[in-house]
Amino acid sequence: MQPGLRMNEFPDRASGPAASQWISWSSLWRGGLLALCIAFALSTELLFQFDLYENWPLADILLGWLDHFVDQLIVGVCIFVGIAVAALIPTNSTPGKQLLFLMAITLGALAGEALLFLRVSLPPGISVAGVLFAEVARWLVIGGLAYVFFVFQRQGAEAATKTHETELQRIQFDRQMTEARLQLLRAQIEPHFLFNTLANVRQLYRTEPERGRRMLGNFVAYLRAALPQMRHDETTLKQEVELARAYLEVLQVRMGKRLNVRLDIPQELAALPFPPLALSTLTENAIKHGLNPLPEGGAIEITARAEDGRLKVSVADTGAGLQRNSGTGAGLANLRARLAALYGDSGNLAFEANVPRGIRATIVVPLRGAGVGGD
Repeated sequence: MQPGLRMNEFPDRASGPAASQWISWSSLWRGGLLALCIAFALSTELLFQFDLYENWPLADILLGWLDHFVDQLIVGVCIFVGIAVAALIPTNSTPGKQLLFLMAITLGALAGEALLFLRVSLPPGISVAGVLFAEVARWLVIGGLAYVFFVFQRQGAEAATKTHETELQRIQFDRQMTEARLQLLRAQIEPHFLFNTLANVRQLYRTEPERGRRMLGNFVAYLRAALPQMRHDETTLKQEVELARAYLEVLQVRMGKRLNVRLDIPQELAALPFPPLALSTLTENAIKHGLNPLPEGGAIEITARAEDGRLKVSVADTGAGLQRNSGTGAGLANLRARLAALYGDSGNLAFEANVPRGIRATIVVPLRGAGVGGD
């Protein structure tokens, strides 16, 4: 809200007898500029009387036009002052406000024309009242048209403001919907991830209780580190890698030599933001669909690279390879939806064949962080 004169908003938007707002100085400047333009436009009528150019030199015509412009400007200023004073008078109805402004135009025109009579006397035999009536009527028509123009201009500005406010409300609503969708997706991912892990613990307890206890202890330690991060939209790449490492250590209790793990995470990328549970989801998918079906198991490699302003994090396995339903599970579908909600088109999840065998899943997100360069 800009500093200015306190007055009822024009046109009327008062919601009660005491409702009043501040009108900015810029509105007064616009009104004064409008009065100046009207006075200038009216004064140019003298320049279009072409018979003058046959009897008078151009310099005299221009001086006459300047004198006429001053006359019009005097009346215009009087009308503008009248309107400004009328705006200070509180009114609670639109018809009353319109009548008040018409009276202000009339009184301003009378005052302006009276000043002109003091400046230049009328020739003998010309009725002052008749001239005043004709001139005031002319100014009333001109001022009424200017008033209508101002009303429509103000209503257009108000409509634009309301449209802008509506757009801001829509953006805020979309953001709230996105946050709600992220919460729902996280609520779906967390049980999917945790229940599968607990199923592995239960199975190992049945077959090898001692190893099952070890696995459960590692799993509890993992949960203590993982659960606080599940409620955030972003963690860091280092935290995600540590969670994936903890998860794989839990599974190594059961799989033994059937699981080999290799991590290649450059130190300068460790502090970059990264969506929570993303690596855990890919690692779980690699174990479940890649290595578990093979009696000999295999290896999992987690790598990170910064390329072309994007952070690319891959989970590659030497498992069963691409299948018809690869990349279509519920956890991966939710991960894709989370990436789209967080990053739009800048975030995605892609699958490709790994060499010499298996699948490489790659998460791509925008690269954010100081002092990080691409390859």
